[in-house]
Parts: sequence; structure tokens; C-alpha cells
Amino acid sequence: MNVTLDLRTGDLDERAVHRLLETIPRIGPDDELTILVNSTDAHETDDLVDELRRQGFDYQPKGADGPTYNITAKRLYQ
Repeated sequence: MNVTLDLRTGDLDERAVHRLLETIPRIGPDDELTILVNSTDAHETDDLVDELRRQGFDYQPKGADGPTYNITAKRLYQ
């Protein structure tokens, strides 16, 4: 299953990290998380990426294709 967290509205601040933390329990061992941010905010994703690492996720940023920047994440350990 793919779970999408759309952060294209609002700032990438502590509220965005909080939304990520609320979403993580929904991610099963074989699921994938897609985080969507505005391409103009891609440089502000460090806190999100750090939290993904702390929570045991591997991630792959996918460059902006138009106005959206994607981060795809999966659990490191099944």
C-alpha cells in the first residue's frame, strides 16, 4: 500500500514533522510513504528526512517534476 502525506500547503516546520509522526504508524512493513512538498520548499526538507531516519526509514528524494517535489520512504527493517 502507498500512503501519501501531502505537505504542499503550509510551512515545512514542526507542524509538518508532527504530521509525519502521526502518519508513520499507518505505514506497514511492506508499505511505501510518499511525501509531497512544493518544489520551491525542497531545500527545507531536512527535518523531515532526519525524522524518517530516526524512525527507521530509508528514503529516496525525487526531483521536482513541475511544482511538486517527492520523497519516497520505506521501512529499513521489515
